[in-house]
Order: sequence, then structure tokens, then C-alpha cells
Amino acid sequence: MAYSLSFSKSILVLVFISDKTRRGETEFISAKVMSDLLDIPKPTLSVILNNLIRAGILESKEGIYGGVRLAKKTDNISLLDLLLAIENEKSLFQTDFRLNVQGDRPDSVKKRVSDILKRVEGIMKDELKKITLNDILNTK
Repeated sequence: MAYSLSFSKSILVLVFISDKTRRGETEFISAKVMSDLLDIPKPTLSVILNNLIRAGILESKEGIYGGVRLAKKTDNISLLDLLLAIENEKSLFQTDFRLNVQGDRPDSVKKRVSDILKRVEGIMKDELKKITLNDILNTK
């Protein structure tokens, strides 16, 4: 599988940010606080935050009271939004492989395997689109 652990970590980051702001503890949350409390190395967290900012999911503010906060409502952020922000349209399954055999049969099997895996990934993305950050936040 090709997706990184950053996708899963991005979900935890957004839940953390949302919980802190919903409770009124802070408006913007610093990367240092998140790195320490979520045990995500600063360089990894920086990449995650930058991707989420670029995707319009988070917004940032510099300064002593700066950090990041949600730029969208939690019911407008799907898990597919996060996946696309973090993985940049990268395919889940690697299907660009070479075979040392040639002919109709190997070519058709290779194409069939590729088609199946693309279909499965499409189904997964359709399901991720249905689940919002709000669905996760409302878990007890």
C-alpha cells in the first residue's frame, strides 16, 4: 500500500484542533503544543499542517498567539478531503509493474489487476467522501 501514515495522523490533528477550539481553550493552536501532545515529530507535523493549509482545511496565524485553526466547519471536511490534501492524488495501489513475459495473456491479466485495484480504490474514496470530521468528533 502506498498511502502514508500522515493521512491517519492528519485526522488526529484535526480532532485535536477541533476539540481544543470547541471547548474554548484556544482560538489558534501552536504546532509545538500539537507536536508534544500528539507525539508527532515537528517536521512531520509541519508537512501535514502545510498540506492542510494549502487545501483550505486549516488557516494559520503568525505571532505569539498564532498557530492553526480550522478554516471550515467540521461537517464540511470529509475524510476524502484529508486524503487528497495529504496524498496529493497518489494511488493507493502501485500497478505500474513490468513483466518479463510477453503476450496477450500476461497483458490482459496485468490490465485486469490494474482495473480491479483502481475500482477498489474508487469505492474506498466514495466511502471516505461520506464520512466527515464531524462524524468522528461525535463518537463517544
